Amino acid sequence: MRKPFFLLLAVLVFAFGCTKTGQHTDTSGHIHDDAEEYTDPSDFTSLGVFVTEGSFSELKDDGKMHWKASANAGDTVEWTGETIEAVRAYDGATRNFFKVFFNGQELWVHDYFIAGPAVPAVIVNDETVLYTKPDPGSVARSGTVTLPKYSIVGMLPDNDLTDDFIPISAFLNLALPGERWVKIRDISWDPNDVGAVKLARVAAITKNPAAHKELLKNAMEMAEGGKSFYHVPLGANYDPAVFELELTNNLEIINAVPYTVAFTETVNKRDLPSVDGTSVGTLNEGDSFWVCYRTKNEVTLDAPEGESEKPKGVWLGTDEGYWIFSAYAVLSPVYQ
Repeated sequence: MRKPFFLLLAVLVFAFGCTKTGQHTDTSGHIHDDAEEYTDPSDFTSLGVFVTEGSFSELKDDGKMHWKASANAGDTVEWTGETIEAVRAYDGATRNFFKVFFNGQELWVHDYFIAGPAVPAVIVNDETVLYTKPDPGSVARSGTVTLPKYSIVGMLPDNDLTDDFIPISAFLNLALPGERWVKIRDISWDPNDVGAVKLARVAAITKNPAAHKELLKNAMEMAEGGKSFYHVPLGANYDPAVFELELTNNLEIINAVPYTVAFTETVNKRDLPSVDGTSVGTLNEGDSFWVCYRTKNEVTLDAPEGESEKPKGVWLGTDEGYWIFSAYAVLSPVYQ
């Protein structure tokens, strides 16, 4: 017997902290007010979902699509389902576009960016496996076969919703492939979960410090009301920088290990994993510190004054809440 669409998601509880080696770390626009609003399948017919950062286009009298405005992953629009083939004005390429309504305007969206009819949802488990159909034996065998935690997707309608699987549209390998399926335990369409991820992603690309701080604050407030971020309310000491890195898939959590400052006489301790972060002190060559987070994405910094070589590395997050750039540290000898 099929269960109705309002099948509840299993509670996803994970603590988020830093422990010394030998201990263990225990291991979710248009925002709706009530997650159960999504339980009515008729809602799907009215929404289109940006599953990656994209843009709106305007069809002008020259018959070409002209850029109109940017859109963020997780943004929703009124979905019409109408599609046309048209030329993009900026490069002359012919592409398929969907007609949508946004803030009362008739606009068009390249099918590269958007899924519909759908509702926004977010992946809430690590390396969620994709299936080509709702069958345990149908694991995708080519192309992208997993999605990282906190990927934004469009959850698609399904008249034959099973107990275990749900259909989605996701941005994979620079394209939106045909329908894929994930286990229902790996996805949340709770508006707070989706909103938290969306705002954290917008914050990550916001250069204005005040706007960045406010967006991240709003994201954390949404997370506290969601179903999948139980580590956030653990206390005021929770690091917003860690939260942002987590939701933008740029964080590796490790059992804390000691690093030692090397290759420089002193190194700044930053309050954020960025040279834009405030220096909260320094460490001297030979000093040790415990690392419990690493950023995943390697970055290149400007060369220090008087030097030509640009340091490359990741940011190391410590158990005391500051960050050190990895180019100036090595794993302590006993752990090498």
